[in-house]
Amino acid sequence: MAGPKAAAARDVAASDPVDTSVTIYRAPYRNGGSIQLNNLGGFAVVSETRRVTIPAGKHRLRFEGVVDGIIPASAIVAGLPGGVIEKNQDSALLSPSALMRAARGKVITLKRTDPKTGKPVVVSGEIISASQDGVIFKTAAGNEALRCSGLAETFRYDTNAQGLSARPTLSVLTSSPRSITAMVTLTYIAEGFDWSANYTAQLNPDGRTLDLGGWITLANGNSISLGNARTQIVAGGLNRAYVAKFINQQPQVIARCWPQQRTHEVPRKPERPYELVSPWLGEDYEMYSEEMDGIAGFSRNKSVMPPAPMMVMAAPPPPPPPPPPPPEQLGDLKLYRVPQRTTVAAMGMKQTRLIEQRGVPYERIYTARVDAYPWMRDDSRNAVTVLRTSNTKANQLGLPLPSGSFLIQQDQWGRAMMVGTPDLRDTAEGEKVELRLGSAPDVTISRKVVLRESKNEKHEIAVANAGDQAITVEVEVGYLGTWKIAESSQPLKKDGAYPKFVLTVPANETVTVGLTVKEQ
Repeated sequence: MAGPKAAAARDVAASDPVDTSVTIYRAPYRNGGSIQLNNLGGFAVVSETRRVTIPAGKHRLRFEGVVDGIIPASAIVAGLPGGVIEKNQDSALLSPSALMRAARGKVITLKRTDPKTGKPVVVSGEIISASQDGVIFKTAAGNEALRCSGLAETFRYDTNAQGLSARPTLSVLTSSPRSITAMVTLTYIAEGFDWSANYTAQLNPDGRTLDLGGWITLANGNSISLGNARTQIVAGGLNRAYVAKFINQQPQVIARCWPQQRTHEVPRKPERPYELVSPWLGEDYEMYSEEMDGIAGFSRNKSVMPPAPMMVMAAPPPPPPPPPPPPEQLGDLKLYRVPQRTTVAAMGMKQTRLIEQRGVPYERIYTARVDAYPWMRDDSRNAVTVLRTSNTKANQLGLPLPSGSFLIQQDQWGRAMMVGTPDLRDTAEGEKVELRLGSAPDVTISRKVVLRESKNEKHEIAVANAGDQAITVEVEVGYLGTWKIAESSQPLKKDGAYPKFVLTVPANETVTVGLTVKEQ
């Protein structure tokens, strides 16, 4: 005699998150540069606290509204007295295509336009097929393809969409010996996140200090927002094995046949007027034009003079945001906490403050490399402008700086003008920071051979400064194989792969250095 069947597990829905924490990891092998929402290579560890009420017995606990990039195998549920028996990701989300597939073989209501009277009519029909090739339905008149009549028509579904979730859902099977109400924590890894660091540096008029600002850009490429979340980011080179992403293989149902207009019936869009503006000056272009007109010796006639601005008392500035806490050590990685709770919105990016320091001292130097290889021709090149400082507390810094991109500006005509966009690598506390701005046309380094023998060559390196101020120039000297630098008219120091000499070149002058290289 067969025993009684086990009762089917009932569905129990957990509440929406009452507390959320998200830790975002940057895409591996990406040290900087822009990020795109449709191609995010990072991930996040999401931790949600939810309230659940579970009756006695075996039940399927549904966590609705998890991030759609969830990796189900990574999910951990803490706080359930009966533990977790199995986990499932419910990927059948509510959508027009999913509704159409769920209604196959069922009676639906079709609202369409009568081609004879032009009035809307309602008929009953049955969906026979719904795929990417189209939708076929059956009425009393026979089988038809949806939206191939050339007239407006649509469906109304009279049955519930069973098995479809409005939001991404993770379900776990659990068993409880008694009815309980508890706070449980769901922690999981989700794809489709990333972050990047962006810095701004405003060079001050003294030529020796800059004001440094740093922002963290958080990106969420999923359809679920993480509201009012405690947010952290992790910097450093995390070694992560490849994880195969879950791909929904359900094709999109395309319910269309042809456009309702012919090509010649579609009206053309009017041409949009446009005007060119200065990319740097923007709204101040008119003022800049007046200044340049005065310099050139002519002025511009204006038919309408703008009214004088009214004197309005300025509102008091808002209080500054709280400073970010110092980074924490996470193994060999660095963890940065966002000081305030924030919402990491779906399909969105936002920026939060990382650092703001004024009066950071720096040194402007010019660098170049020349190769004293045997049998080389004479050559000449421009030096590269470098801004150098140290990541120390004495220099108003002294905290780990994650890699990212810089925007360096200085005032010109009273307006901020861009002078460089270098990149910054991950920089630990105490390390040297070097920002390369680009080629310096006023500083030229020329090399020529003055003596060439089989195992002995003499080179002259001329460093010319066409500017109106004295500068510091560092020239690295490369050599090849068994050829070594035997003599130099300037002291050489080695703090890298090759030795270099440091010169102070006065304004509008040239300094020459003699080198002798020999084969050893």
